[in-house]
Amino acid sequence: MKNAKCKIKNKNLQFRICNLQFAIKQQGFSLVELLIAMAIATIVGMAGYVIFSSSNWSYKVQEDVSEVQQNVRVAMDRLAKDIRTAGFGLPDPPFSLTIGTGTFTSPITVTNSTTAPDTITILGIGYEAGTLQSTGGCTNGSGTNLICMNTADFFSNAGVYQPTRRYISLNGTTFIELSSAAGDHVNAAQGSMRLSSPATLDRNYPDGTPVYIIQAVQYTIVINDATASPPCTSANPCLRSEDFTALRGSGSQTFAENIEDIQFAYGIDVSPRDGMIDYTSPYSDGAFVFSATGAATLSDPSSIIAVKANIVGRTRNQDPKGATGFKSQCFEDRPVDAGTTNCTGAVSDGYRRRMLTKIIKLRNPKQGA
Repeated sequence: MKNAKCKIKNKNLQFRICNLQFAIKQQGFSLVELLIAMAIATIVGMAGYVIFSSSNWSYKVQEDVSEVQQNVRVAMDRLAKDIRTAGFGLPDPPFSLTIGTGTFTSPITVTNSTTAPDTITILGIGYEAGTLQSTGGCTNGSGTNLICMNTADFFSNAGVYQPTRRYISLNGTTFIELSSAAGDHVNAAQGSMRLSSPATLDRNYPDGTPVYIIQAVQYTIVINDATASPPCTSANPCLRSEDFTALRGSGSQTFAENIEDIQFAYGIDVSPRDGMIDYTSPYSDGAFVFSATGAATLSDPSSIIAVKANIVGRTRNQDPKGATGFKSQCFEDRPVDAGTTNCTGAVSDGYRRRMLTKIIKLRNPKQGA
């Protein structure tokens, strides 16, 4: 501040300032200062971008991994539930039951593959369709041939009897094949039918005894159905189940996506038939067998008392950064990977995988003599 002149008078607490002049020096940034500021801003911006990019990549990876883990758990829970109930309500072997296009002679039907996913068909399970009743819309008679039951699930909406549901179990203990005689279906409109020869009861059962329909459900991996919703392709393999009785819906049902492989090995009880798994050493892989070259052959499916299920899921997307150092795990009888040292035969790609293994004991094993 220069050349400031001021006459100040103090009169009655009043001030007067006069002749005040200011000289203010005007300044800006130099080129060096501007370049330094730009460099600092660039460094901060790049650091922010790196943090954002890394967080975004991590989020995408974790989202895919969480999804595949959930898919594998859902698939295993559903599969294990059905495997445990294999044999429910079935007669003792030997038997031969035809449901739809399949004929079954054991609770577990095995289709083993060393180059593709395995297939497993489970017989039994049990769908509660009604209860036994001695009255209520049916002719009330004496003996064991005229007892009736509420069985709306045995008929289509048009009242047509469905032969795929003719095998039933009373309370899970007594197996019966329903008669195909039209005269036994006279009460279909009322949701009931009459048991008569050859579906005779071995004894009198109390009203309210549960009646179960025996199911046959097949599990398989599908990669060649682009018309499905969602599409099942090699890029999106699906785990499907098909209930041959159509109690879970007609045709094949997708219940888990991005399931790449299912493989099974079996705990068998052959000699002695003591309810224990035959093994070479406890808790070893030798305790479970499969039909493959170099492994014990499963010659009698009715000897299965436990199943070791392996389910492999993979992420929906490949690695966001293009990493390709991922490959299938080694398990069971897949020589493309398990038959080589450290899985060197497996092809590396950009998909992360998660495998879940579970040993499932059958609650209702049905073994012959």
